[in-house]
Amino acid sequence: ISYIQAWTSDRLTKSYEDMAHSKLYVRLMNSARWRRLRDEWIREHPLCEECKRKGIVEPARCVHHITPIESGRNDKQCEELAFSRANLQALCYQCHADIHKVENSHSKEAHKQRAQERLQQWIARHKRDQ
Repeated sequence: ISYIQAWTSDRLTKSYEDMAHSKLYVRLMNSARWRRLRDEWIREHPLCEECKRKGIVEPARCVHHITPIESGRNDKQCEELAFSRANLQALCYQCHADIHKVENSHSKEAHKQRAQERLQQWIARHKRDQ
């Protein structure tokens, strides 16, 4: 699967609210597989990664998908993005809300630029985790 293709997909411009109403997204996020992975990730990464970068110690409460699930071009790519450990980030509630607020409030061009930055981060994490 080409994650570059997934990243450049026009689906990147879909808003988080749209995805939250997607049957695929709801199915993935309500699956036992996701709940297990989320719980494991929080146990393995108990602190908010964004806060930690700022020198703040805050417990992680959410697992964020660095590359949005909806950036996949098809259901299979969306599922791979949902369950890829290299695509996960442990966050506190505030950082998670802030990330989604920023992602939903900018232009299409800014969104694509952030997507390219996240792609590079994902590739680096994926290589590191192999």
